[in-house]
Amino acid sequence: MRFTVTNEQMRTAEANADSAGISYMKLMRNAGEACFSRISKILGNVEGKDVVILAGRGNNGGDGIVITDLLTTARANAILVFVQDLPKSECARECYSVYERAIKSTLYVHRKETVQYAIANCDAVIDCVFGTGFHGELDQTVSELFAYTNENCSGVRISVDVPSGINSDTGEIAENAFRPDFTIVLAAMKRGLYSHPAYESCGQIILTDIGIPRTMYEGFEAVLSDNALLGMLPQRKAVSHKGDYGRLLNISGSAFYTGAAMLSTDGALRTGVGLCTLATPARVINAVASAIPEAVYLPLEQDFDGFINEKAVSLVSDELVRTKFTAVLVGCGLGNNRSTAEMTENVIKRADCPVIIDADGLNSIAPNINILKESKKTVIVTPHPAEFSRMTGRPVAEIQSDRFGAAKKFAEEYGCITVLKGVNTVIASPAGEVFVNTTGNAGLAKGGSGDVLAGIIASLAAQGVKPLHAAALGAYLHGLAADTLALRLGKAGLLPRDLPGILPELMKR
Repeated sequence: MRFTVTNEQMRTAEANADSAGISYMKLMRNAGEACFSRISKILGNVEGKDVVILAGRGNNGGDGIVITDLLTTARANAILVFVQDLPKSECARECYSVYERAIKSTLYVHRKETVQYAIANCDAVIDCVFGTGFHGELDQTVSELFAYTNENCSGVRISVDVPSGINSDTGEIAENAFRPDFTIVLAAMKRGLYSHPAYESCGQIILTDIGIPRTMYEGFEAVLSDNALLGMLPQRKAVSHKGDYGRLLNISGSAFYTGAAMLSTDGALRTGVGLCTLATPARVINAVASAIPEAVYLPLEQDFDGFINEKAVSLVSDELVRTKFTAVLVGCGLGNNRSTAEMTENVIKRADCPVIIDADGLNSIAPNINILKESKKTVIVTPHPAEFSRMTGRPVAEIQSDRFGAAKKFAEEYGCITVLKGVNTVIASPAGEVFVNTTGNAGLAKGGSGDVLAGIIASLAAQGVKPLHAAALGAYLHGLAADTLALRLGKAGLLPRDLPGILPELMKR
């Protein structure tokens, strides 16, 4: 499993590696070699290529010095530009003393016209100015240099570790920050790069190893990957029956949102749950039943507009006592009204199994969010940023600027697993565990995608997957389905109803 770290966690890992005999100088050489390998693949044969390396005074600049040496050895026309005078950090100074004689061409930023000419006529510019050391604003000289590069470099722009001008803890971006086509991240993903707007400003992100063992990290957040998730998938036994794979109660849908009921139920069944009962108004059953004959249907009382009413709440309460469900999903397309709030609150208090709350279930209890603390079993909430804003009273922009922190704080305060949806969905547990999911694409930006995700997570929880793992695995499978389909269909035409059908194929492989 890959992981993401804060700047402090990264510094600790490097210090631990140095103490364990992997010196800072060795790590710098490893970083330079790893970047050179990636740069060579991006540019093809580097021989004869004109490459400008922008180097700062710290260790990121030291990485640039190693890269310059390797490019020169490979017969590229490499020009090293010191953006803030000579190296200042101890390791970068040592690095420059080792490679100074081998580097053929060195410039300083005050030779403005010469530097600009080199940038405008090169095959690539390599940004090794700040790395993880940046916060605040760019000084005028560096700001003007980056603004010129962003506008006038016709070659490939590549940042090493972190695009200069981005705070790699918070994701904040300074005016005129370097805008790369590729960012080669060293050792571990930097937490701020998964935040917004930083993520959109990194180009293609490439994570590369520089030889720091995992044991050197004292803290990190996990990035979901195939290998880590294989063990979370529920297994099918040769001798078994439908009851062995869980009973899910899905309370979803209304006359205005029949699709939400269909998509969440289809997602749940395609993910393997043994029995799925869809509790929904009768007119929704009439629309859905022929398309999903595998579901069990529980007709709910409805008001004149086709939304559930107070009698539906009582009926579900009785059903929770009568039937031993292994998970309950509530909220998809129910409508944001008092009856939905009563239904959601009642399920939280009464369900003797994991409860997954999505969409209108979340919107309806936002004014009474403390109800989450009254649950008998684990609750999983699946808000998108706007829903999360209603639940917390915090502006969306503030939430997006620290998605890790926002999800983690909410999970800990309310004792529920929090799935903060969006690009790089964050999954946090009350115990402080945090995962980030990097699957998925813009094809999911359609109404109904979240209903499928809710059904997937609920299905996994119903089958006995630990709630945190159900949330993480569900988010990963949902995004992977979108990525797989986007390759076949494109993103624009991808529909939420396409997602459930490919889930069996993905889980099989």
